[in-house]
Amino acid sequence: MAPVEFTVTGGEGSPLDFVAALTPASSLVVITDPGGWAQVSQGLAVGSTTSAVVTTEVRVLRFAVLDLRHFSSASSLPSLSDVPGDVVALHDTRSWDSAPVVASLRGLGRPVVLFTAVHTWVSGVDASSALIGWSAPHVVLAVPRGSGEGRLEDVLWQFRELERRGAMTYTSLPAPPVVADRAVTVMVALPGATEGIAGALRPGADYEVWARVGAHNTVLPGDLGLRAVLSMPGRPVQAESFVLPAEGPSSWVSFEVTTPYASVPWTGELVIYHGVVPVHVQQVVLPVGAGESRTVPRLKLSRTFADLAPTPSRAASILVLGDRALVSAGGVPSWVSLAGCALPLPALSGLDPWYGKDFPAYCADLAFLARQGSAVYSRLFGDLGLADAVRRAARVTGRPAGLMVASPGTGSVPWPMIYDLPFEDGPHRLCASVGQFGPFGAGGEVPAHCPVADHSGNVLCPFGFWGLSSVLEHPAGPLVARVSPRPWPFEMTMAVDAGMDRGLTDRHVTELMSQISPESVSSAYVTPAELGRVLAGESMDVVHLHFREGFLDAEEIARWDREGVWPRPHWPVRKPLVVGTSPMAGLVSSFVEHGASGVISPEVAVPQDMAGWVTGMVLSRLASGLSAGEALRQVRWEMLSRGNVMGLAYALYGSADLRVR
Repeated sequence: MAPVEFTVTGGEGSPLDFVAALTPASSLVVITDPGGWAQVSQGLAVGSTTSAVVTTEVRVLRFAVLDLRHFSSASSLPSLSDVPGDVVALHDTRSWDSAPVVASLRGLGRPVVLFTAVHTWVSGVDASSALIGWSAPHVVLAVPRGSGEGRLEDVLWQFRELERRGAMTYTSLPAPPVVADRAVTVMVALPGATEGIAGALRPGADYEVWARVGAHNTVLPGDLGLRAVLSMPGRPVQAESFVLPAEGPSSWVSFEVTTPYASVPWTGELVIYHGVVPVHVQQVVLPVGAGESRTVPRLKLSRTFADLAPTPSRAASILVLGDRALVSAGGVPSWVSLAGCALPLPALSGLDPWYGKDFPAYCADLAFLARQGSAVYSRLFGDLGLADAVRRAARVTGRPAGLMVASPGTGSVPWPMIYDLPFEDGPHRLCASVGQFGPFGAGGEVPAHCPVADHSGNVLCPFGFWGLSSVLEHPAGPLVARVSPRPWPFEMTMAVDAGMDRGLTDRHVTELMSQISPESVSSAYVTPAELGRVLAGESMDVVHLHFREGFLDAEEIARWDREGVWPRPHWPVRKPLVVGTSPMAGLVSSFVEHGASGVISPEVAVPQDMAGWVTGMVLSRLASGLSAGEALRQVRWEMLSRGNVMGLAYALYGSADLRVR
């Protein structure tokens, strides 16, 4: 075959994003993308086929996957006819000619994505084909003008030459479709019935409450094991396991209930758990005496269930709903009351110029917090085995346990300060970790759990605090795993309140520039009104708000949305993490509802200079690739190494797994 000529353009996104955009209109896509092949071939055994589901910005792609390198000839290939997939992903081989296999699949109406080396000649390309390469930071797209053979090496050379001459044109990805939330349906039926009923329920009567996760056009990577939990006032909490299939709705789960004798709206909660994570929470109102059944959404940590990992990774969760919480550590969840759980911080006075304290003052601060944190833990979770579940997970996995506190809004309990070891007033002993990881200690890498086995008696240990022992998260909305799916350089927008101390602000900026690339930071002094325009576009991975407490309120953010300062949808693809230097409890829900992936901020006001120091440490770790949960945990330990316990005053409102890329 003769070489073909190409029409070459460029685009921004990932190669697999453009595969989703080009197929099925292009029945052959030739691509060089080792990372993409790693995604689609995950779990592929030698000599076999598999099906893989990959979520892209454009749509969800299901691949039928076959690695031709595992076979000596076309005649030894297994059949792909029964392997589901929108497209067939093949990895090319140099041992024999794969063109007839590709042509056969195309003839059967199955688009082919052929992963190959950049210098390999591929025959059988034509006008219904496309070649995709990579020339950072752009994806290179090429469409043959005729039929023949081609190689990606020539396409990339043509792209770079056109780019050098300023003659390159760029193709945008189609806008991602608006994804509707997956519905969770609740229905009431008579015992043993096969159909639901409508209308009022009789007082003191027996019924069944049915629930199921509905169908959705999003395909899951595989069947998902979930658990439905129904809690109605005056009745024991009930739990039923079920499977959500990769496609279609789940089967119904059923709960037996007896209505109260009073004719009142009977209000409870239905929670869908993935492991211990409450991914969907809705209020259930059953009309005893009069009215109609209804449900009210309360919290969604996943909109479609497609972003949930096959294996849950958290050790325990606390679902906060007003002044009570539903606690799950593997068994049937239990309710606890949160009334009167405020924990004050020790005095900030006595910090040295390096934001630290000496060893006696550090121990006194730890003991002050441990006394209060232990009392709260005993009152809330005394017999639930939560501490055992967290420590067991750390020992088994060799990683800090994941601990989730999920809530539709911010609460009053400072969860990082909870201390899950017994500790009372009076004589106590110091765990060796107090000295090793405190000021002037030996330090070293912080392990997943305390290296000291004996914690009997009245013992003070930093690993007793949840903020130090666990990777703690407080999601207030859907869990986001990546700020941006695109391989752009790290970018941060810093907005500064002009009322802050100018000298301390300049020092903070100088320190920040030494921790992350100066080219990645844009900054400006702004008013609240100007801030809305600064944050309107998808131009940053992190929004750093260097503000006084009260500088910005939720009503101002609502005005940006209402008056069109922020487009709709806002931050639909690149979902920045908001990092603040002052408390942002009233702003978390507003930012998350408008597209932010999460918020990191202190829960109490801290001095401006120390707030800048802490923020710089968090941002440098995020920029280096750490997850948000691990970054904040490391910063808490870094502060502790100077005798500063104020890291326990910081919270992550978002997924602990969140990374910039």
